[in-house]
Amino acid sequence: MKKIALLGSTGSIGTQTLDIIRANSDTLCVHSLVAYSNEKIYAQASEFSPEYCALINKDGIDCLTEAVKGADIAVVATSGISAIGSVLYCLDNGIDVALANKEALVCAGELIMSKVGKAKLYPIDSEHCAISRCLAGHDRKTIDKILLTASGGPFRDLPKKQLGNVNAQQALNHPNWRMGAKITIDSATMMNKALEVIEASFLFGVPAEDVEILIHRQSIVHSMVRYSNGEIIAQLASPDMRLPIQLALLGEGGNYSCDSPDFARLLDLSFEKCDFDKFPCARLGYQIFEYPAICRTVMNAANDVCVERFLQGKFSFAQFYNIIIAAVDHFCNKARNAELTSRNIFEFDAATKSYVNELIDGEQC
Repeated sequence: MKKIALLGSTGSIGTQTLDIIRANSDTLCVHSLVAYSNEKIYAQASEFSPEYCALINKDGIDCLTEAVKGADIAVVATSGISAIGSVLYCLDNGIDVALANKEALVCAGELIMSKVGKAKLYPIDSEHCAISRCLAGHDRKTIDKILLTASGGPFRDLPKKQLGNVNAQQALNHPNWRMGAKITIDSATMMNKALEVIEASFLFGVPAEDVEILIHRQSIVHSMVRYSNGEIIAQLASPDMRLPIQLALLGEGGNYSCDSPDFARLLDLSFEKCDFDKFPCARLGYQIFEYPAICRTVMNAANDVCVERFLQGKFSFAQFYNIIIAAVDHFCNKARNAELTSRNIFEFDAATKSYVNELIDGEQC
């Protein structure tokens, strides 16, 4: 029986992970549950009887590390940087990690990838899971380009000049996926693709410029890899996050089966280049590597605040990029002398959030 530590049990990935555990209760069991303050966790604990259960808001982030002790694999689905310490603990102590948290690799990619070895790291993300599948059995030295697909979000057909007038409700109306509010807004700005470019660079050991963003409206091809001989391998599946979760926990086995795409009904599979002028946040996935490493934390923290304040109606959708890059430039000189450590990541995260809140409140953006 494989023991699962589930960090972020009440969110979209957490609840879908529990779906997989239910469907595979003969081989998987819940070792621990951790979430932010949410009544759902009490019902989850009653059903799955974990050995450890905690609320981050009540018990502090140290509960994330306590929760993984004794587990075989940790599903990390919390938001923000809070789980970086628990991810590093797992990799140091032979506990596999199924990572659905983008911030960990974005902010601490060098630290995390240096520890992969005693334990495995599985991406729970439709795109990075797909890339892993496309790379299986191939020499990574023969990679020519990773083709990272993106739905384009709810505003892919909206003219750039109209983006300044869109509201949070419109941004939350994703055409293909049903996800949490944060990642749905990131999809609307295409900041999620910037984060995924950074993740792919660390996960697969390629420079960011070897990761190309392609708009694929149907969300059927989850990503592709082009090899030096011209061959392109793609992974196709319905937009269902339970597939990458099950692949991380059980590999090819498992009892959950998502609906396969119906080719008889698919009229076309289209691909377009990313419009970086319209969606400048996507460009940050490449641009940020020109800055000191700790600036990735600044970028990520600035975006976190922007999402929160945009949902509150505090500034225009068209201002995301300008606010984020202003924060990165503001902290750039200080970041040059900052070593990439967990402590510095948390310090720059806090300082950036304070700065960006003041920037938005002062209407200087």
